[in-house]
Amino acid sequence: MLEVIATAFFMAWAIGANDSAKAVGTAVGSGIIGFKRAVLVIWIFVTMGAVLGGFGVSNTVAGLAYGMDWPEIALVLFSAASAVTLASLWGNPISTTQAIIGALVGASLALGLPVNWGVVTKIVLTWVISPALAGLFSIGIYRIYKRVLNRIKHLKTLELTQKWLAFVAAAYASFNLGMNELANVVGLAGGGPLTRVFLALSLGLGALTFSYEVMMTVGRDLAPLGPTSGFSAQMGASLAVTLANLFGIPVSSGQAIVGAISGVSVYKGEPVNKKALRGILRGWVTAPLGAGLLAFVLVGLFSGL
Repeated sequence: MLEVIATAFFMAWAIGANDSAKAVGTAVGSGIIGFKRAVLVIWIFVTMGAVLGGFGVSNTVAGLAYGMDWPEIALVLFSAASAVTLASLWGNPISTTQAIIGALVGASLALGLPVNWGVVTKIVLTWVISPALAGLFSIGIYRIYKRVLNRIKHLKTLELTQKWLAFVAAAYASFNLGMNELANVVGLAGGGPLTRVFLALSLGLGALTFSYEVMMTVGRDLAPLGPTSGFSAQMGASLAVTLANLFGIPVSSGQAIVGAISGVSVYKGEPVNKKALRGILRGWVTAPLGAGLLAFVLVGLFSGL
């Protein structure tokens, strides 16, 4: 059991290093919120999301680990966290959810356990649908938000409105991060509210120590984001993730935010960095495959020892 706790903290730290960029990257990249303040927002609201919700997602992930003992679950978490950490070293925002699901499938195959392909297929389909929905949501929000801002005549009021709405979007996205991505880890590690709090603290530490490069990829390199488009993308992505939370489906906030940024940028007629986008898309493929292969090898080597 101790090995599961240790690897769960590693996985939570890796989520903080990579996925926190998707919660606050647009706000930091557009210059509305400073990096350290953004990390504080993540820490507070991820904890709230982890403690107050995410039970449906946790149950879905726990169901995919049916039949595994604690050592195998520890190897699943280690494999997924290793894949995410490597991506963070390259500043590449990938899907931690994909890494966990890939590692679970790899471990199940190594153990000869049945894989619930119906659930896996449903999860994979949401990985395709969520960025498309996020893109549509972000365009709708942008159109409404632009109209509201055009009615504000005083510059100070305009700046204050944009700062507060950016904070609300970052807080909402961080809450979702606790309810979805961190809930994946909770589903495998188990534990009560105290475990959720400590995992959220580990996630916050990952955001503080290792997330800056990924944050800049999301908030600055993918597309030019102003305060209005940054807020619209963040809210659009958050709505798509919330929809998945309602159905207890583990999705990627990273895929949602990339879909949202791309959607609002194309709508505005602004360029999307195709090189950065291709790198992100490669990560979406290599993350589950790499985590799954590593889990398959490690479980095959060490299971039963």
